[in-house]
Parts: sequence; C-alpha cells; structure tokens
Amino acid sequence: MHVNKCSIRIVFLAASVLLSNLIATEGFAVPRLRSSHGHVTTKVYNSGSASAEDGTNDFQSESRETKESVSKASAKSKTEMLYFAIPALGIFLASPLLSNIDNAFVGKTVGTVGLAALSPATICTDQMLYLFSFLSRATTGIVSRAYSSKETEEERIAAARDSASTPLTFAIMSGILLSFFYAICTPKMLMLLNVEPALRPAAASYVYWRGAIATFALVQSVCLSTLLATQDVITPLKIVSLAAVVNIVGDSFLCVYPLRWGVAGAAAATAFATVFSSGKMLMNLAKRKLLPRISIPKLSDLKELLAYVGPLFIITICRLIGFTSMQRRAMTFGTVPLAAYQICVNAMIFFLLFGEPLSQLQQTQLPALLSAGDRESTKSTMKSVLTLASYTALGVGAVTFATLTLGSGLFSSDPLVQGFVKKTAPAVSFAVMQTIMTASLDGAMLASRDFTFIILVGLLTCGIQLVLSSRCGNLSAIFGAFTLRLAVYCIAVLARIACGGGALGNVLKTRK
Repeated sequence: MHVNKCSIRIVFLAASVLLSNLIATEGFAVPRLRSSHGHVTTKVYNSGSASAEDGTNDFQSESRETKESVSKASAKSKTEMLYFAIPALGIFLASPLLSNIDNAFVGKTVGTVGLAALSPATICTDQMLYLFSFLSRATTGIVSRAYSSKETEEERIAAARDSASTPLTFAIMSGILLSFFYAICTPKMLMLLNVEPALRPAAASYVYWRGAIATFALVQSVCLSTLLATQDVITPLKIVSLAAVVNIVGDSFLCVYPLRWGVAGAAAATAFATVFSSGKMLMNLAKRKLLPRISIPKLSDLKELLAYVGPLFIITICRLIGFTSMQRRAMTFGTVPLAAYQICVNAMIFFLLFGEPLSQLQQTQLPALLSAGDRESTKSTMKSVLTLASYTALGVGAVTFATLTLGSGLFSSDPLVQGFVKKTAPAVSFAVMQTIMTASLDGAMLASRDFTFIILVGLLTCGIQLVLSSRCGNLSAIFGAFTLRLAVYCIAVLARIACGGGALGNVLKTRK
C-alpha cells in the first residue's frame, strides 16, 4: 500500500515552517551559571575601573572554581557510566522482552496466523502507548531538576514528590481516556490498518486486554522515571525483573496449559504483569515518601510540563509514523512475510534499546557541563559515550544477526517464516547498529534542549522514510529505509555540532 501523498506534503510543509523559524531565532540560550548547590551565582560590581577589574577577576576565579567542581562531579569515566548504564539497560529491555516472550508463545501455540495477528495488534497497543513516551522523558527532566536543586535529603524528596504530581495526574487522566478509546474504536483501527478479516478477531482480543490497563502502563512509566531521576536504578530493575517472571508464568498458564487462550492469553499475561509492576512501583514510592499526590495541576506546573510535552510529542509522532509506514508496507506482502516481519521488528526493538542507556547518559551528564560552558569536560563526556556506543553497536549488531539466523525457530515452526527471517537478518542488524549510534547523539541533542532542530530534522527524515517505504519490495528494503532515515539524522546532527550550532555546538566550538 502506498503512503498517502497528502501526508507527505503535510510533513514537508511543516518542516519548511520550522526551518524558517530556526533561521529566524538565535538558538538555545545557555542558562545562567549555577553553583554546586544549585543556586544562581550573582555578584554586584561598582562602576569604578579598579573595582570593576577586581570584580571581573573575582568572577572569573569563581567561575573557574565552579566549572572545576562541575567537571569533577559530572565528567565520569567509562566505568562509572557503566554502573548506571547496565542496570538502566535491564529496565529498558523489560518491555520488548515481554513482547518477544508473547511472540514465542503465540508462534508455538497458535502458529503463523497468530503471529500475523500480533503484528497489527502491537501497532495499536505498544505504538499507541509510545505516543505518551513524552510523559516519562518529561518526568525525568522535571523531577531530576527539582531533586538536584535542594541541599538536604528531606528537601530533595519533597521537591521530587511535588514535581512528579502533575505528570502522574496527567498519566492517570490520559490512561482512562485511552482505555475508553480502545473499547470503542478498536474495530475501526484494525479496519483502517487494512487487517485481513481472518486476523481481526485475534488482533482485537489482544488490543482489548492491553487497552484495558492503559492507565497502569502510563502510571508505571511515570513512577519508573521518578525513581531514575532520584538516582535509583536498582529498585525499578528488580521490579521489572519480577514483572517479566509474572509474564512468563502467565503465558505458560494462559497460552499453553490449561486455558489455551492463544493471542488473548498472551495479552492477558502482559496486562497482569503491567498491573503488578505498576503497583509495586507505587508501593516503593510510598515507602520512600516519594509518592506524588493526585491533584489538579497548578498553571505553573502545567507550563513546565508543556515545555517538554510539545516538542517531545512532535518527535514521538514522527517516529511513530515511521514505524507505522513500515508496518503498513509489510502487510501488503501477505501472511507469511507479515509473520516474519513481526519477529524481525520485535527483535530490532529489543536490541536497539541497548542504545537507550547511552542516551540517558548524555541527558544526565551534559546539562550541567553545557550550563557551565565547560568545553573540555563536554568533549570528554561526548567522546566517552560515543566510544561506548561504537563498541555496543558492533557487538549488539552481531548478536542481532545471530539471533535471527540461528534462533528463528524459537518463534515459529513454519520453515517459510524462518526463511524470510534469515533473509532479512542482515538488514535488521544494520538497523540496530545505526539506531544505537543515533540514540547516543539524540541524547546529546535532548540534553542541549535543541528541540527546534530535532523536530525539523525529524520531520524531514520522516518524509524520506515515507517516500522510500512506499516503494519497498521486500522486508530488507523496509528496514533499509529505516536505517537510511537514521543515518541522515546522524549526519545532520554532526554537521550542526561541527558548525557550532545550538548549545552543544556553541560550547564545543568555544576555545578558552
């Protein structure tokens, strides 16, 4: 199926408008320098020349001391980065791991038709929930800033709890509305995706189960981000690990024996695991006195949330459109290729998340360095993260290829499906490698809050993928179009940094 030409025109029109805005603006303004305690550094100078000179020297000395303290606290070694990245990796891998577990159980118990039904069903659930990923990113930014702005632990906990109130309230309201949407509009969504009539009952059963607990899924994402923002990666890792066990037990009971619910059983098991992990995180927050209150948000709190929501929502929409175009094109190839695509795309989503901790590293390390204008520490941090990204991309790409070529039998017993998976494996592994490198650079751009540039390039590369996807003749070409989109984004980011654009480019270009 070809992509609607009107949609492509809208994408390029929006990109043109953003380009004109980008040219008209002066870029990102670096915040005022803050002391190690989070307070704004200020000093009053007299108008006399001697006093002004002394004041300037004092300010430069104080600025250097502040930069040195920021550098020592923020520019961490690769080993220290790994202490954060490895537990965070386990957290980010939990959700795609559960999806692959569902694939394995459905593929073995229902067969090719069940896998094919899962493909549009996961688009309606996982990708729809992905639209609200801005909540978790916004929560991380808002809570971490509030948490680090206080001196005592009691004040930090109180600040984090209060700042997470608005995102949690918004998550609950959005989840309730989303559940009603699924209950009413699921048949219409499957029809718009041109799902074959024979696959619709199974796909609908999966969507209904997952849609019913949409509120718990969004609450879980906010709670997880709150814990991460307070420097706790171990607690959420334990919780999502337990949830994975619950999911496996549920799949065994509901898909295999004694109920044999098939696709609906896989959805129910994932729903139970989501409710379990959401409840455990809420209990942990309450135990640590971090549980936010549910209340009508203040106008100031809404403005802070919307400052993140607007740009991140547009970015998420662009990425979702890209995945949807891949899905729609794959559905035109028939049931067997669609089943193979479901295996390949879930493997890709699972392995590309190895790049997410690298993005988180950039987002947690760079803001303080950019605020202080610390070129050397910024350069060192970028170099360390990109080095880790390079090694990770090569290693994970190889594992992706081996998994799809040697382990396709774990997901399907159909030789035809296995053949399509093995044939597409090289394209998927290249897509994973490119995504990991892109994630590290994207994290740096998010850390500098260069939202206008990210949106602009995201819209342009989304348009490129839409055009190419509509002309793809096989599964490898679909993943190739995705890889090219990310490669163009990386080139644009590197060019902007090299030319001194944005907060990150300005700091790296400045020579003391």
